[in-house]
Amino acid sequence: MQRPRAAANAIGESINATALLDGIKVVEMGQALAGPFVGTICADLCACVIKIESPDGDAARGWGPPHIIGDASVFHYVNRGKAAVVLGLTTPEDRARLDALLAGADVFVHNMRPGSAGKLGVDAESLCARFPRLIHGDIAVFGHAGPLKDRPGYELALQAYGGILSVTGTPEAGPMRAGPSIMDFGTGMWKALAVIAPLYRRTVTGKGCRTETSLLETALSWMGLHLANFATDGVLPVPMGAVHPLVAPYGAYQASDGPVIIATGSDRLFQRLAKALGQDAWLADPRFADNTSRVGHRA
Repeated sequence: MQRPRAAANAIGESINATALLDGIKVVEMGQALAGPFVGTICADLCACVIKIESPDGDAARGWGPPHIIGDASVFHYVNRGKAAVVLGLTTPEDRARLDALLAGADVFVHNMRPGSAGKLGVDAESLCARFPRLIHGDIAVFGHAGPLKDRPGYELALQAYGGILSVTGTPEAGPMRAGPSIMDFGTGMWKALAVIAPLYRRTVTGKGCRTETSLLETALSWMGLHLANFATDGVLPVPMGAVHPLVAPYGAYQASDGPVIIATGSDRLFQRLAKALGQDAWLADPRFADNTSRVGHRA
């Protein structure tokens, strides 16, 4: 995976964008995708990331084919740039090894099943009391409070529960899973932000903190546009394929040799589109005078 290119600051000095977290140590007890992706982001920014696996191993090692050197390629993708240690935390020896790693760590992150962190003594209350400078990152599925907090879950279930499947797909084909694992990777991105931002706060206070993130909150955030619309007009959103519910023309349109994507995000772009397609009459048609009119006459 290619690292980010060097950036330039306001006065033109070159900055190595890959070294932003150089000197930061992250201990990650991640599994599957969401937790490991946090460590991957930190590793890409040159943090020292140590992945802790149980003796049973990360289930994502078997998520294939394809495989590379015996493990699924997706496992390599979300665990690149890390060191790896196998620890059985129910044994005193391995627990002591983990504590030694945490004593020198800046960040600890996990996405274990609800209740597992407490049983192993790696919950926020336990670790932050012992390591006050530690930034603790906990990824849950349905959040950390409320009646669903103890439920486990995976990507597809959260795409459904969070409403994403209700607007992804077409009326004819029905709901479709979003191709990328947007719940896992999206939550990993939120969590990376949530553990990196407190590093600055710690320079002021000298103290770490706990951070909480969940797949459900990611789903609700991604559905914010549709939620705002429903709260305004009371109309339930529906799957529209590649069409944008608020902009027209915007979508995949069938041509003689396959679909073509048209995305006109402004009235100015629509005017340029009409001219490019030789449809000057559209510009004089009141049905297409502005975006609101075009949305109303999309069909």
